[in-house]
Amino acid sequence: MHETTTGTESLLKYWAAALAVILVTTAVRLWFIGSGQINLAPDEAQYWDWSRTLQFSYYSKGPLIAVINRITTMIFGATEFGVRFGASVGAMLMQVLLFWGVGHVWKRPKVGLWALIIANTTLLYIAGGVLMTTDNPLMVCWLGAMFSLYRAGEEDAGWLPFVALGVFLALGVAAKYTMLLFVPLALIASGVMRGVSSYPERYWSRLLIALGAGGGVGLLPVLIWNATHDWVGVKHVLYRGGMAGDKATVLFKLHKFPEYLGSQFGVVTPWWLVFVLLGASKALVGRGGSIGLTPRQSRFLAVFFWPVWGFFLLWSLHTKVEANWSAVSYGAGIVLAAFAFVSFWERSDSRWARYRKVWPVAGLVVFILIHLQFVIPLTGKLNPTSRLKGWSDLGRTVGELQRTEFSDPDRVFVFSDTYGVTAELSFYVPGQERAFCVDTGRKMNQYDFWLPGAEMQGEDAVFVRKEKDEGLPDRVKEMFRSVDPAINVQTMHNGRPSLGFTVYLCRGFSGQWPARKGKTF
Repeated sequence: MHETTTGTESLLKYWAAALAVILVTTAVRLWFIGSGQINLAPDEAQYWDWSRTLQFSYYSKGPLIAVINRITTMIFGATEFGVRFGASVGAMLMQVLLFWGVGHVWKRPKVGLWALIIANTTLLYIAGGVLMTTDNPLMVCWLGAMFSLYRAGEEDAGWLPFVALGVFLALGVAAKYTMLLFVPLALIASGVMRGVSSYPERYWSRLLIALGAGGGVGLLPVLIWNATHDWVGVKHVLYRGGMAGDKATVLFKLHKFPEYLGSQFGVVTPWWLVFVLLGASKALVGRGGSIGLTPRQSRFLAVFFWPVWGFFLLWSLHTKVEANWSAVSYGAGIVLAAFAFVSFWERSDSRWARYRKVWPVAGLVVFILIHLQFVIPLTGKLNPTSRLKGWSDLGRTVGELQRTEFSDPDRVFVFSDTYGVTAELSFYVPGQERAFCVDTGRKMNQYDFWLPGAEMQGEDAVFVRKEKDEGLPDRVKEMFRSVDPAINVQTMHNGRPSLGFTVYLCRGFSGQWPARKGKTF
């Protein structure tokens, strides 16, 4: 039996439970980011470094992530907690929007509560609530825009939901270009829902204004920056998406498909992905009523799940698609999973009913283990968080070499040949002076716009390469009067071996930074 109108006591019970879930999970995240169990990911460190030089946009993303980092680190300092505080706030807002949309707008508080439980026990949302990456503000904006759009179509909506829609859209585009997909989806959803509901007066004109103004305001600073930087950001997106460069020359690459499909079972967890697909399938074929969805809700959620999820699944047949690219589809996907799971939970006649508690318990175990890294004995590739450990130890080691191996530590800069290592060095080397990134044949990145000047001629440097014994590139050798033999550095994290690096002590910078030789995108 599906949830129907409930009494005040029942409503208060679900709202109180939802509030408890939001507060407890937020407290756990704040404790975790302050516990030092993992270091910043390379992308997190890079976005923090961006925040020290605010611009209209950046090489691969819009400006919102840098602005958020600037605000939180002004409050809490340039620390791991300061960088990641924004992620915990974003995760809290995602939950508030989920429950507001399902529990309040749709008046299904029980389903809304389960949507919170499911979201908090998927790896996608767990990671998104801890790591300060662009997916965090993107998901906040996507959920806000999605439910604002639905609310805007109700008879008593007024103009406020359209304003909210425009604001969420503008901020989302400034967070990540994926938000632009919302515009056609909003138009399609509005079209397909028209057959099962009537819209308030001026709905379409207000919608077009909200979408046009929101998308335009969000995109304008990105376009300004790209127009003054040879459109490198656009080229980067086209290349990453397999629409330009050598990635566009081969139409089918079948070996990428299993990898991408498997990644979706990983980021959502296998059992919740089953419920996502079950709910989405019923919504698509018009059987959403069997899991408690109205026809309007079914069409709405189907539009906001299947086109994005299906596109990236098919696109993985052409090029490498990262696991998180389809993240926005799980805004609707988690809601669909909640409806499907509540329906499953209430079917006491099902032969699977005895196992219904297994799924949330398994999710709770995942949630606990992810936040208790110090008790997990797995290292290396067996532990997916291994790449987030050892960076602080590397920073201390490089700082010690600066102080002890050179005659004038104040005239020693640090650099690498990958943006990730460069960003981590910028954050973790004592003093947090910006590191530099030399091009030895790699793709362009944001650090190619921040180069050392001629005034640094004669300075010494520490060059850090990922992994051990990679060898010294000729381009780096030509930059200095002399370079000492390689030093292999094995980092440690909480008493356990972590990442390995090769470090070179370089003396007498020529003052000539090598010109780019790699791909622009």
